[in-house]
Amino acid sequence: MKLTLYYAPGACSLASHIALEESGLAYEAFRINTAAGEQRSPEYLKINSRGRVPTLVIDGRTLTENVAIMTFIAGGHPKSGLWPSNTLDQAEALSVMSWLANSVHPAFAHIFRTERYSDDVSTHEAIKNKGRETFWNCLKEIDAMVAGRRWYFGNRFTVVDGYLLVFYRWGLRIHLDMKSLTHYTALVERVASRPAVKRVMAEEGIALQP
Repeated sequence: MKLTLYYAPGACSLASHIALEESGLAYEAFRINTAAGEQRSPEYLKINSRGRVPTLVIDGRTLTENVAIMTFIAGGHPKSGLWPSNTLDQAEALSVMSWLANSVHPAFAHIFRTERYSDDVSTHEAIKNKGRETFWNCLKEIDAMVAGRRWYFGNRFTVVDGYLLVFYRWGLRIHLDMKSLTHYTALVERVASRPAVKRVMAEEGIALQP
């Protein structure tokens, strides 16, 4: 099986990149420079017509969206240990990852990609402020969710934990008081200390503190 991941450093694709590295599956990774607009290049649009990351190409077949990619990597390869074995836990993993993708990520996008939500520049500051408030409330919810847990699913590291790292970094990026979220901070520090995660962050040229 040939796996090819397209990612942008520090973007949400970091979650899929971590999942692949943790899985032990052989893969190639190609960096997309979103600041330079490479996601909109004709070459990349042939691979992913939405012009977003991540994209995982599996034996020539294209898969997009973190939730789908991580479900394929972890759920499709149970020997990796990255996916819960209990059906209800699997459903919960999908529920959490879907919330991260559909609610937490868009809240941050209101801050960082404000132009997606209004062409009226005069509204942008209000959109950013509301996005910041919503994103912070999501992060506080995550902090409560992981209280008393070593990993999201107890003593077992899963792809959910790698995904949570993404949003913690983004909180640091916009100078939120992430250290006040003590449970979330402790979990993310454990994630960042894992050898596979260190390798991915080195390859992407990023650190926990953006």
